Amino acid sequence: MRKILVAFDGLEESKKALSFALKLATFFDSHVTVLNVAGQSIVPMVSSSLSSHTGESQGVIYPLPEHMRDLMVKEAMKVLSETKEDVEKTWSKIDFAIVFGDAASEIVKEARKDYDLIVIGYRSIHSPILSLGNVAEKVVKNAPCSVLLIR
Repeated sequence: MRKILVAFDGLEESKKALSFALKLATFFDSHVTVLNVAGQSIVPMVSSSLSSHTGESQGVIYPLPEHMRDLMVKEAMKVLSETKEDVEKTWSKIDFAIVFGDAASEIVKEARKDYDLIVIGYRSIHSPILSLGNVAEKVVKNAPCSVLLIR
């Protein structure tokens, strides 16, 4: 196992996922990438007018305003920097990345860059309809490599 991708949002579940990934990396001498998906880079807007043909709302997609994007980057950098200092003391084969977009799509997209394993934390959702968190479920269904869920 050469490359491990860790989905990281700063929540307790992702901290556990990172901790476990670092144990695996130590054992296999793997490189670890910690990926934070800051959020959507677009804002979908739905107008109140209805189409006369379909009865569906009309939607428009706008780019995320620059100041909102800057705030999201600052928050993502804060989340990663708090962890980066601690992690780099224990493991040197590691890098950190921030991307924008749908979390599951961006995790899968990054994993296509020849990763051997995705490690992702998830919260157990007690629902007869939802068995996994939305992001975790999408990653499991679409990942090009093995996925390890940590709770």
